[in-house]
Amino acid sequence: MKEKIMIDADNTVARYLAAWNERDAGERRALITETYTGDAIYLDPHRRGEGHEGLETMIAAVHGQFPPAYRFRLKGAVDAYGDRARFQWEAGGQSGAPLHFAGTDFIEIAADGRIRSVTGFVDAMPAA
Repeated sequence: MKEKIMIDADNTVARYLAAWNERDAGERRALITETYTGDAIYLDPHRRGEGHEGLETMIAAVHGQFPPAYRFRLKGAVDAYGDRARFQWEAGGQSGAPLHFAGTDFIEIAADGRIRSVTGFVDAMPAA
């Protein structure tokens, strides 16, 4: 009989958002290592990152596009089942960060509580 693994998806998503929001490269690398497995993959319509180094490069590039006022935040509750979870996020839409972005991410969580894969979808973005 397969052992049931209990995953704290809320904590995993909180670490995920913290990694995206961290501007200090050293701190961000530590969060990425803590949050993602070494072979983790991130994919959305605009970017892709593989492994800790690829994820670091990808997140740093996003930071280069937006001022520090842009912070990712959870929108609603995390919905989890087994080793999978989905959640909505948003960024901007406030003073200092007027452009609003929002999306839904689906994650697969490894037995150690770290993220194995992320598939992201952009639900709202500023008009071009």
